[in-house]
Amino acid sequence: MADPPPPDQDTIMADADKIRAKRLAKLGGPSAGAGSSRPSPAPAASAPSTATPKLQTSPPALPQTPDTSKQNPFSQLGMTAESKPTSRIHIKPKPPGPANGSGASEVASRGQEGSMEVWEHRTLSTIFRITLDSDGIRDGHGHRLYFLSGVKDDLEDENRPIQLTTDILDQAILESASSKSEGKPLDYLLGCWKRVSKLFRGVPNKQDPKHEVLKEARRLCFSYCIFAATIPDMFGEDTPAGNPLAEYLLVDPENDRGLCHEFLSEAVSRFSEDDSVKEVLVGAMEQLSRKLAKMSMNDDYKPYILAMRNFVRYQPLLVGLAESPMFLPADIEPQQIETRTLLGPFFRLSPMQGEVALNYFASPMTIDKDAVLICQNALRMTLQTHQNELFDIADCFIKKSKDSREKVLDWFALTVNANHKRRALQVEPKTVSSDGFMVNITVILDRLCEPFMDATFSKIDRIDVDYLRRSPRVDISDETKINADQHTSDDFYKDKAAGTDNFITEVFFLTVAAHHYGTEAANTKLSQLQKDVKWLEKQLKKMETERHKYAQNPGQLAVFDAHVQKAKDRLAKGKCTIMATDGVLLDEVAQARSMQFMRYVIVWLLRLVSPGLDFPRNPLQLPLQQEQPAAFKCLPEYFLEDIVDGFKFITAKMPLIITSTQSEELMMICIVFLRSSEYIKNPYLKSGLVTILYHGVWEVRGHKKGVLGDALFAHKFATKHLLHSLMKFYSECESTGAHTQFYDKFNIRYEIFQVIKCIWPNPVYRENLATEARVNLDFFVQFVNLLLNDVTFVLDESFTAFTQIHEISKVLKAPPEDMDANARQETEEKLSAAQSKAKSYMQLTNETVAMLKLFTEALSDSFTMPEIVQRLAHMLDYNLDALVGPKKSSLKVENAQEYGWDPKQMLSEISDVYLNLKEKKTFIDAVATDGRSYRPEHFTTAMNIMQRFALKSSEQLQDWAHLAERIKVAKDEAELEEADLGEIPDEFLDPLLASLMEDPVTLPTSSMTLDRSTIRSHLLSDPNDPFNRVPLTIEQVVPNTALKEKIQAWKAGKRAEKLAERAAASGVEPMDTS
Repeated sequence: MADPPPPDQDTIMADADKIRAKRLAKLGGPSAGAGSSRPSPAPAASAPSTATPKLQTSPPALPQTPDTSKQNPFSQLGMTAESKPTSRIHIKPKPPGPANGSGASEVASRGQEGSMEVWEHRTLSTIFRITLDSDGIRDGHGHRLYFLSGVKDDLEDENRPIQLTTDILDQAILESASSKSEGKPLDYLLGCWKRVSKLFRGVPNKQDPKHEVLKEARRLCFSYCIFAATIPDMFGEDTPAGNPLAEYLLVDPENDRGLCHEFLSEAVSRFSEDDSVKEVLVGAMEQLSRKLAKMSMNDDYKPYILAMRNFVRYQPLLVGLAESPMFLPADIEPQQIETRTLLGPFFRLSPMQGEVALNYFASPMTIDKDAVLICQNALRMTLQTHQNELFDIADCFIKKSKDSREKVLDWFALTVNANHKRRALQVEPKTVSSDGFMVNITVILDRLCEPFMDATFSKIDRIDVDYLRRSPRVDISDETKINADQHTSDDFYKDKAAGTDNFITEVFFLTVAAHHYGTEAANTKLSQLQKDVKWLEKQLKKMETERHKYAQNPGQLAVFDAHVQKAKDRLAKGKCTIMATDGVLLDEVAQARSMQFMRYVIVWLLRLVSPGLDFPRNPLQLPLQQEQPAAFKCLPEYFLEDIVDGFKFITAKMPLIITSTQSEELMMICIVFLRSSEYIKNPYLKSGLVTILYHGVWEVRGHKKGVLGDALFAHKFATKHLLHSLMKFYSECESTGAHTQFYDKFNIRYEIFQVIKCIWPNPVYRENLATEARVNLDFFVQFVNLLLNDVTFVLDESFTAFTQIHEISKVLKAPPEDMDANARQETEEKLSAAQSKAKSYMQLTNETVAMLKLFTEALSDSFTMPEIVQRLAHMLDYNLDALVGPKKSSLKVENAQEYGWDPKQMLSEISDVYLNLKEKKTFIDAVATDGRSYRPEHFTTAMNIMQRFALKSSEQLQDWAHLAERIKVAKDEAELEEADLGEIPDEFLDPLLASLMEDPVTLPTSSMTLDRSTIRSHLLSDPNDPFNRVPLTIEQVVPNTALKEKIQAWKAGKRAEKLAERAAASGVEPMDTS
């Protein structure tokens, strides 16, 4: 019998070694020596540094090295002796069968080659590439075999057959792996794993003895793989700085060094036995995430993506990732989300990263448009592939486990909640997440919404608006609401709603928020960057003209050149970023998916503002109910802003991706909130709805009326409500509340004109306009009054600008002798300002006059009402005087077409307005009584010009001549009547216009009396008493009947006097006028 082991062996063992032994015992399966029927071998001698195990061949003696726990790794498997010494080799009981006791030769006899023992020997040798024959260093396939000298010696000492069996496999694996003959132990063991797994798949019959051999070999091989990763010193390796499995996750799973499906499946099956398996695998993925955070698309990032995709296929591994502290760390800054969370580095990868953009657009200052398009297409293909992989990863988190779904939704919520500053007026990039990261977040959330976005909206009622009144993941506490102040919003949301939230609702609200802080924020940043680049280009040009100032001083010149180069580098980077961002945002696939989601948001909002209607199954009714739903009023404003900004971008840049069904819903939401504009507080959003319609009627390939034109032209909802909606907002935009409102209103009205021009050929709209004039008189008069205001203003501004251009150009062509360089530069700047002014106003002038022509042609009666006709007539006379009067030459400018200025065309348009009203006596009288601008000779001059340039047909010219004659006659009659009346008493004069009142009224607060038509016209533009600025409506004025009768009596008396005088002069008895 061998001597017993030293009694203090357990006390010598360190605590760490005890823990390691416990882990090894779990991973190693049943103890190799437990229940062995063989005699126990003698205690081990001191192990060599290579950790090759050996048995003593001499009679048992005390071991030379008492601390066997450190020298013999197998003692760490939990084997401890009670009364007998522990052997360095653990042999399991062999399966039942005839014993082979020869042990004198490597193989018992040649006749047993087909036996189970021989097959086991050869198979294990092939799998682990080991041999017990010192001469057999190659197998049949030429692979090098490692000679297990220690195992062979031990077998000889025990008088065992010199062949490989599963009983001695653990010691054989340890000796071979420790030898590092095939590289690192883990490299070697993973190759063995691939081979044993392949053979194991080929023996599916569990009753076959071969199955048990391969199963045990496979089990031991995996255990040692984990040992190599978690206890590298077991194989004589130093403990690595990082997780040793991380690099193997990056290798192709089919490669010998890669972690294949069978390996990960086996790992998952071991989770219940030992937590260290999960710890090492999750730790490996965490390490990959940290390494990826330092990379971009310029680096070899794809193995990292593939590793994650393979990893999340396994539910326990995925749950392990979701439970990782790195998945959702606490108190993380917005800019750190994409680098310090587990998924962040994967979503961070984007062509929008600065260094990647520079790689795609290598020569941004000289690259041509075709090359830009090619690079952008390549960029999009790369990004689409990456986003498909990101979706695959996110989808696994959503579908594999409820816990992982909750965690990944929390992570998505973190990305949007932490990035509210991305929509600030001034954004500091270093304090928020990057555009590329947030765009990827938005795209993936869009794709997660696809399953419930069917064409029939069958699941739209599952989106619960009460989500925001529970404990929503989306933080809206500091968001501006659609039509509620902070106090109203707080009161609404403090009352918590009952119920639970479903996944559809969760992802819907997250996606809306992601659009706001993701793609729309990137779009806003792009617009600002484009402005910055234009400014920088101007600065560079200016700097280059100043280089000569430093030419004589080399030091200053070097500093100047360095400053210029720095500006050029900044400009190049800005242009690259613009091209890359454009390439990403113009991705038709992503934007089409985004528009599909926005269509769902549109329908959901329309359902919200029309409760009980069950839209879209039932048609919408306008106007909307007066009482606005509180849930709608308290929604974040970005619900509408996302729609407005998103479709403004799409209709302007890539309208063809909008489908016909999307066109209808888009048209509807624009009309609904322009018609019931009181539902929206922000005038910018309302003007954005007009811009969408305006972009939607631009002619594009295959759509002469634009992508929205057909729907606006003929859709029943549009023909019924569109015109009124546009007219209403035309009046509302007079005052937007912004500091730029004066100029904003002209831009808005220009867009409204374009939409009206598109729909005007449909006679239904003309009938609608007539109905408005007949049924809604005050509304119509206000609209026409503002139209006349605009025509008057823009014509005057345009003509003033042309006069300035004409005069300044004359000065520059023949400059005075005393004009120096500074004076000339100042004059040129004035010319440039006048030219810019002329271009901007002339475009609006042409459209406004064209609109006036269309409306007067359709509704001549409405434009000759007392409140309107005089202003219209005087405006026309003033501009006719400018076009054909004595100062017409001042409007002549060089290159008039650059400004959109065609005097002959303008004359033709204005004459059309005259001809549209030629039969209206009130109009003729109003023109005739215009003492400031009307001249009979102007009509003659205009006729000659129109005749010379064939601007009108002969019939129209005849009508023009007839109109001119009637106006002349009316003027003569008016002058005669004015002469008959003589001096008008002050009490009969209108205090604002100094004209004789016809229908005097008294204002209630100022007690001033003026003509009804005067105050009505004033109130169209200003709803206040003109004398004390107190709010006033036309219904509040009080008719002054007594004064009216007094005026009429005075007029009658004056007429009678004049008639009597003329009768006396002619000897005819005067007519009775009483």
